[in-house]
Amino acid sequence: MTVRVDMGTDERGSSVPIDLEELLATRLLVQGNSGSGKSHLLRRLLEKSAGQVQQVVIDPEGDFVTLSKAYGHVVIEAGDYAEREVGRFASRIREHRASVVLSLEGLEIEGQMRCAATFLNALFDAPREHWYPALVVVDEAQLFAPTTGGEVTEEVRRASLSAMTNLMCRGRKRGLAGVIATQRLAKLAKNVAAEASNFLMGRTFLDIDMARAADLLGMERRQADSIRDLARGTFLALGPAVSRRPITVKIGAVETSARSGSPKLTPLPDAPPPDLQELLFAPVEEAPTLPMTFDPRPRRVPAEELMADLGRPPLPTTAAPPPPEMDEAEVEAIYEQVLRAIVDDPESTFRPASVLFQDFQVRCRMAGLARPPLDLN
Repeated sequence: MTVRVDMGTDERGSSVPIDLEELLATRLLVQGNSGSGKSHLLRRLLEKSAGQVQQVVIDPEGDFVTLSKAYGHVVIEAGDYAEREVGRFASRIREHRASVVLSLEGLEIEGQMRCAATFLNALFDAPREHWYPALVVVDEAQLFAPTTGGEVTEEVRRASLSAMTNLMCRGRKRGLAGVIATQRLAKLAKNVAAEASNFLMGRTFLDIDMARAADLLGMERRQADSIRDLARGTFLALGPAVSRRPITVKIGAVETSARSGSPKLTPLPDAPPPDLQELLFAPVEEAPTLPMTFDPRPRRVPAEELMADLGRPPLPTTAAPPPPEMDEAEVEAIYEQVLRAIVDDPESTFRPASVLFQDFQVRCRMAGLARPPLDLN
């Protein structure tokens, strides 16, 4: 069964869907300068595909933790746990198919890279029987797959880059579909970006980034200037899961929002300059306590409690109607269609029986069969 995720509209106002099953096989790269709408695009994809596929979000700024209340994602504050515990969480995530947001907000850049590498490696090294399909969304991917080391040690850069390369190059056979977003294509390692077959390119201004984006979209260099003129929230899309030719997509609305948004202008204080000078140079002990302008950080969730949350099935946001009863003819038709699709897949020839059976189960469930008619025996 084909699942299509509505991402927005094209220039004619027609809906632009993403084929979720094709996306799982071909991966996605999103690029755009700060303020171009990348996070909004990722949020739209996550919201519209929630309930259809397992989602794992690596979030360096903590923007996606708001998905927890609306869609039941488990939030892991990486700064509260040791690296070994984060790896254990990743293994449990694959086992129980839990959707999670790994927030790296409380860590320095080197700590973020170490933690992301440990987490991705644990997802990648899960046992074969846990290779269920999952979207692995990595925001600000240039931090974890940089072209140069920058301010971090070479050891950390190599570990993080290796984990990202495994995700994009070898993750598909393990059910991991990489969705990576970056501000600068020039700062993202080429061997990571090159593995994506679907592209959503937003507004960018630097010539080197426009040239790389145009190459990926199959556009001539003189056409690359159109990327500079894209409006906020508008992207050029290309790939087998979206469109065979570049099209312009205006991303639709979302239900949740980030904890931090774009800065808004507010009136300046109307106190006269002498009063401001007195306030600024007053003794520290006499200075008034300023109220907090952000929500305090939630309590640290004990690792045992978080592990239990990962193993607990999410509560449905709405009561799902019971599946309609199927007669034997309908079951037989779905059964035949699923087996034919597996046989027609050229890679099935080289897969072991356990992987083929897992593929068979997933396809049957997507077609509406609660219990597949065969077992591994």
